[in-house]
Amino acid sequence: MKIALVHFRAGQTDGVSLEMEKWKRVLEGMGHDVFYIAGQLTQVDGIEIPSLSMDSQINFWIHRNAFEKPSVDEETFVKVFEEYVFQIERELQTKVPPVDLFIINNILSLGFNLPAAVAITEFAKRKKIKIIGHHHDFYWERERYSKAQNNFVIRVLDNYFPPKDGSILHITINSLAQKELLKKKGIDSRVVPNVFDFDQPIWQMDEYNKDFKVSLGIGEHDILILQATRIVQRKAIEVAMDFVEHFSNMTNKRVHFVVAGFFEQESQQYFQKLMKKAQQMPYKTHFAFEKVKSTRFVGDKKYYSLWDMYAVSDAVTYTSILEGWGNQLIEAVFAKRPLIVYEYPVYKSDIAPLGFDFISVGDNAYYDEVEGFYKVETNLLQKAAMRLSELLSCPEELSKTVEKNFKIGKKHLSLQSLQEHLQEILTQL
Repeated sequence: MKIALVHFRAGQTDGVSLEMEKWKRVLEGMGHDVFYIAGQLTQVDGIEIPSLSMDSQINFWIHRNAFEKPSVDEETFVKVFEEYVFQIERELQTKVPPVDLFIINNILSLGFNLPAAVAITEFAKRKKIKIIGHHHDFYWERERYSKAQNNFVIRVLDNYFPPKDGSILHITINSLAQKELLKKKGIDSRVVPNVFDFDQPIWQMDEYNKDFKVSLGIGEHDILILQATRIVQRKAIEVAMDFVEHFSNMTNKRVHFVVAGFFEQESQQYFQKLMKKAQQMPYKTHFAFEKVKSTRFVGDKKYYSLWDMYAVSDAVTYTSILEGWGNQLIEAVFAKRPLIVYEYPVYKSDIAPLGFDFISVGDNAYYDEVEGFYKVETNLLQKAAMRLSELLSCPEELSKTVEKNFKIGKKHLSLQSLQEHLQEILTQL
């Protein structure tokens, strides 16, 4: 089959882009011809549709009028909306070759670009292209999409997020989302969890990445704790920072907290708050996203891959309060690094039952309105910090723990398990 993986972007370090890369590898290994269709392509080949870009100013205008504060009446809004749908369809018509299947990632579920969902769905119908909706996140999970400003937006969300079409096969990435989709929309779906390539060479310090620490002023014997996620408020990076504060007070070594992910436009204020918080901490925080790309390369300056970040780290924090699954969690398992987690709902329902041995900071975070940050109980942070201190000071126990986690991950969350899912899914089409 000729298959297109469709998303707003491809080749970056966000979870959806990383997951598409895995699906592409597996589908190509099964003998299919696979390519990307995206609004922005970074270091990958494919078909670029600029009107699908996450930086589209037209979409920002539509988004504000759809969910925040209308600046025009509904009739004018609909006119702009339909013109944008036509623009996207025209680009698809011009650039997309004959294709058998669209695997559409988040465009039919998240609500970020309403016209894109309409345009791609209708284009696929006209061209008789089969659709798999791969839903990583749903609009009802995000507060920003909860206040539709007119009836037209409500109808679009009802009809296209996701479409109620028996010919479309729907994929959710966890059991909670599967149940919610059935409850809210009456749509059945299959759960395919996020996976990872557990058969690749283990990431290690090498000639390429050995200078990363030096570039940030991190000493050879200093401790590097990694936050590999994007800088988004639901990642609750401040909880990780509070944890590192407690840990740094328990060790005689210098501690560094490295944030490898980038920030979205809507997260600039959150990023500024984190930088201010970092200045008050007894350890050094490095926002290293300008040094990190999806793959290594040397251009105007040297860039490290996200995998290099794990190779140079001593431990990984993953304190998100809301996740569809948890890509960086699986990556830390593969990297054989101790992992500090907040027990978000999907972690508790789908991941914890697999039997991993992680360091928990609990499941009862609260939002501090004054500081504008999430917090967890101090005693839980102290307990978690003590546990990490024990593991790092006992190589034998550390090795036993991370090897156990690796074996569990390889058994349940490997590319082989994804291939088994995809073989069954494609048979249904």
